[in-house]
Amino acid sequence: MALFRDDEGKTEKATPQRLEEARNKGQVALSHEFVMGGTLLIAVLLLQRFGANLVGALQESLRRGLDVRLDHHHVAVGDIAGFWRESVTHLVPVGPWFVFFLLAFLGATLLTGYGQIGFRFTFETLGFKLERLDPVTNLKRLFQPAALNRTFLSLGKLTVLALVLWLVLRSRWQRFAMLYGVADFQSAVLVIAEAVLAVFFWISAAVLLLSAVDVAWQRFDHSRVLMMTKQEVEDERKRTDGDPFIKSKQRSARLALMRQRMMEAIPKADVVITNPTHFSVALKYDRANNRAPEVVAKGVDELALRIRELARQHDVPLMEDPPLARALYRAVKVGQEIPEKFYKAVAAVLSHVFRLRGEVA
Repeated sequence: MALFRDDEGKTEKATPQRLEEARNKGQVALSHEFVMGGTLLIAVLLLQRFGANLVGALQESLRRGLDVRLDHHHVAVGDIAGFWRESVTHLVPVGPWFVFFLLAFLGATLLTGYGQIGFRFTFETLGFKLERLDPVTNLKRLFQPAALNRTFLSLGKLTVLALVLWLVLRSRWQRFAMLYGVADFQSAVLVIAEAVLAVFFWISAAVLLLSAVDVAWQRFDHSRVLMMTKQEVEDERKRTDGDPFIKSKQRSARLALMRQRMMEAIPKADVVITNPTHFSVALKYDRANNRAPEVVAKGVDELALRIRELARQHDVPLMEDPPLARALYRAVKVGQEIPEKFYKAVAAVLSHVFRLRGEVA
């Protein structure tokens, strides 16, 4: 049995990426039974509703064709052009109805097919695949659940066909037996046509009902076939989100670059607000380019200490204001201007700094 089981360890549901890849390859949960049953039912309903119009158009075309009188019904057919004109004349009554039914059947097929899976155009399903000719692979498919499901559905359809034929014909056999005595050929044809349409209607309805089971099975089997192992899910996550180790390295590199830029900005800061041991926030106010002071550096613990050391080395004033330092650290990112709610507190600090420098606040 190991030859026919290749899903050991596949315990995880397919990821969206796996489902998308399968869809691009043409692997979808499509029930052909639903397409057949739905299309057949729509065709029967259309024939019941508009079949008389098609028959009438055929009768008119046949009547014109069999009329040997050279009157206004015919055109001259002495040459090829005349022959084609005569042919078109006979097709005019029938052509629109044939086009109508053709488009209706095509629309029904597209509706029942793409209605299940949605529209997606791909060239991958058109390519030649050598594994399709592999006898071992084809032998394995004979024992797969999908093949068994198709077998049971085929048996079910045959059973339904026999049952429907028996039920429909049982109630009409007496009428069929009396057809030899019907003088009107059209009436006999109508009896037969009504029985044929009834047979096809009930067959299509029964197949459509059976296809509901097939739709559920196709979706279940599609999900089962695309299930993944834990390792496959992890590998796909790495391809999508990136390797955690590489992402960690990139994050460390970004933090290092940001810290370097903060350290370079501290000498140009106007003031460093501290708490005074755990938090440090460096502010710069460029009146020409900024509406409000900007946070150019901030840090906690060791980084806060390093900010204070650089500030002392470059004679940047240190102002102790623990509540303001903590609030600015939590609320404002590096490179952002302070929100309006901090204007008053920061203005008081900067005014004091500017007075120490002898500048006008």
